[in-house]
Amino acid sequence: MAISSLFGDIALLKQALAAVIRTIRENLGFTQESLAHAASRTYLSRIENAETNPTIEKFAELAEALGLNPVSLMALVLSTRDNTSTADVLAKATEDLKALEAKISPEDIRAHLAGMTIQKRPAARPADILKLRKVLECRGAGLSKAETARQLNLTRSTVGYLWDRTVSAED
Repeated sequence: MAISSLFGDIALLKQALAAVIRTIRENLGFTQESLAHAASRTYLSRIENAETNPTIEKFAELAEALGLNPVSLMALVLSTRDNTSTADVLAKATEDLKALEAKISPEDIRAHLAGMTIQKRPAARPADILKLRKVLECRGAGLSKAETARQLNLTRSTVGYLWDRTVSAED
């Protein structure tokens, strides 16, 4: 199967990850217990039986415990899923990264970090300023959220989302 998309069939990733982790662990002579510093035996068993997916942090810990770089482990998983070589997966990744680097620089990414902590973004403006104004008018008139939702034919969750917002000066 050719690589049509790097993460083409997401559903099969869990199965491929299970097979790769189990194969590497067994062939390198590790027991589930010997990898306990990366994942409990129960959790590792659930990963190896394709019952759960690890977080990105746990994925990196498992890769390290198996003596691999996380990129190498992901390349093995994708090559297993796509029935292709890891060289093909990595060549496609290299091609994708080169195309991305033409549009996005490392500085663009670092601009969203303070050290290694992500900077918080301000709350997004609502897409429909007219809807926000109508909700605020109803609130100003003393209507409840439920009454506002009925009057404006909006869901209660939409009214709740807009209820405590304000219209900015630029709107």
